[in-house]
Amino acid sequence: MTDCKSKYLLFILPVLLVFGSFLLFFGLKDSEKITSAPGPSVRINNTVASVELADEASEQWQGLSDRESLGEQDGMLFVFPDMQKRTFVMRRMHFPLDIIWIRDNKIVGIAKNLAPEGENPKEFYSSPERVNYVLEVNGGFCDKQGIEVGDVVEINNQ
Repeated sequence: MTDCKSKYLLFILPVLLVFGSFLLFFGLKDSEKITSAPGPSVRINNTVASVELADEASEQWQGLSDRESLGEQDGMLFVFPDMQKRTFVMRRMHFPLDIIWIRDNKIVGIAKNLAPEGENPKEFYSSPERVNYVLEVNGGFCDKQGIEVGDVVEINNQ
């Protein structure tokens, strides 16, 4: 009897482990997997992006310049103390970006798939109105995630 139980356990245990791993990996959407990540994040609809905060002038000037890449669900959130029209450039960028203009908790504009430029950029991208947040993510992120003007934004600064 014990031998039969052992054979049964040796068969069923690997099956349960494979099935459980499958559910953990494929059972959650990408945005749900990221929700548990520690640190600052931004949620737009069902999409969560882990963000690096740029809330000081030197961090805002540097932005994502000189970086080689950005994680698929990552971004940089520029936090401003007041509402103003903001202008950004793609200075010393190595990959395209989507820039999301945010007023309080609502998207008021999106500039999509902005091409990288060198040290002296010629293109300037301005918010359509006064904003207090700007989110930079990989180019194509908004189209891929279905993010649009008017969407509500939840910001987690921890």
